[in-house]
Amino acid sequence: MLPEWRCATLGMVLLFSCASEPAWVARPAPRAETQPVPAKGDAADDPAIWVHPSDPDKSLVLGTNKAGGLCVYNLEGQLVQTVGDGMRPNNVDVLHDFPLPSGPVDLAVATVRQKSAPGVQIWRIDATTGRLSALGGVLPVFGDAEPYGLCVYRSRRTGQSYFIVNRKNGQFEQHELSFSDGKLRSRVVRRFSVASQPEGCVADDELGFLYLGEEKVGIWKLAAEPDAPTRMTRIARVGENGLQPDVEGLTLYCTTDGKGYLIASSQSNDCFKIYRREGTNAFVGTIEPVAGKFGKVSETDGIAVTSAALGKRFPYGLFVAQDGKARSGARGNQNFKFYAWEDIAGNSLLMDPTWSPRSKK
Repeated sequence: MLPEWRCATLGMVLLFSCASEPAWVARPAPRAETQPVPAKGDAADDPAIWVHPSDPDKSLVLGTNKAGGLCVYNLEGQLVQTVGDGMRPNNVDVLHDFPLPSGPVDLAVATVRQKSAPGVQIWRIDATTGRLSALGGVLPVFGDAEPYGLCVYRSRRTGQSYFIVNRKNGQFEQHELSFSDGKLRSRVVRRFSVASQPEGCVADDELGFLYLGEEKVGIWKLAAEPDAPTRMTRIARVGENGLQPDVEGLTLYCTTDGKGYLIASSQSNDCFKIYRREGTNAFVGTIEPVAGKFGKVSETDGIAVTSAALGKRFPYGLFVAQDGKARSGARGNQNFKFYAWEDIAGNSLLMDPTWSPRSKK
C-alpha cells in the first residue's frame, strides 16, 4: 500500500507536495536488481532509462559494461540483450524522438573506449521489438582520443539534438547530432573545460541548463545552448551538505511545471545528494539506501531517474543506481539496483507520473 500523501491536484497532474523542512534523509530499499554484468571486477558503470512511447511496462534500463558491451534490461532486471560487445562503453544516455526522414526514433548514445575506434556509438531502440541496433559507426570525438563521460541535450528553442562528451583531463566537447545522406553525423559546436577530472553530466532540455560533475570539486552549471557563454556557476561543493568525492553520476527528476530535482552520486559515503532543479539549486536532502532483499548499494558510479510512470512495477517513477561492489550471483559481478520513486519521496518530495521525456510540441 502506498503511503498517505498530502497532495494538490493541478488539472490532470498530481504533484505530491513537499514538507517545508530544509533537509531530510530518505532510506529506501531496492525493489529489484539487474542480473550482473558479464565482466568481473569494476565493470558496471552508468545506467539510462528508455521510456516506451505507448506501453510503460515495456520500458528498458540500459547499463554499461565498460569491460564489454551495453547491457539491456527489462523492468524486472532481466538481461534481454547485449550490444556492442568489446566496445567498452563507459557512459550512456537516451535521446527520445530524434528526427529521421522516416519519422522520430529513440536513440541510445554511449561513449565507447575500444582502442581501435574510440568515440561515441549510437543505437536505435525499436519500440515494437524492444531491440537495439547500431545506427552507423563510431563518431570520433576529441580528434579520435578516448572519451569518458557523456550526456545528451535537445534544445526546446531550436529542436536540435546534441551530445556532450568529456575526457579525464577535464575537456568537454558539445556535438550537434544530425542525419543526412543516410548517415548520422556530428560536428563540434562548443568546447569548454574544468580544472580536474569530470565524468557525470546531465542536461535539462526544458530549462536549458547543463550540469557537470568535477569528481573532487563539486557540481557546475552552465547554459546548454551552443551559442551561450561557457561561464560556469558551482552549485554544490565537495565537503558541503555531506557531498563527498568522487562526485559521479548526475541525473534529473523532472515535473511538468519546470520543478523537480538534480540528484548526484556521492561515492565515498554511499549516498545520493538531492538539489532543487529550479532557481539556484538549493540543497534538499540525502538518499541513504538500505539493504532490503537485494542488498545495499555502495560505491556508486552512474545513476538515472525518471518521474514517468513505468507501468505496474514503478507507477510513480524509477531511480536506478550502479552497485560498485561485487554481489552474490553469477561470479559475484556488479549490477544495478532499482528503487521506486515513492519509496524515496515519502511525504517530502514531488511526484509527477504524468511527465514525459518526449518532445514538447
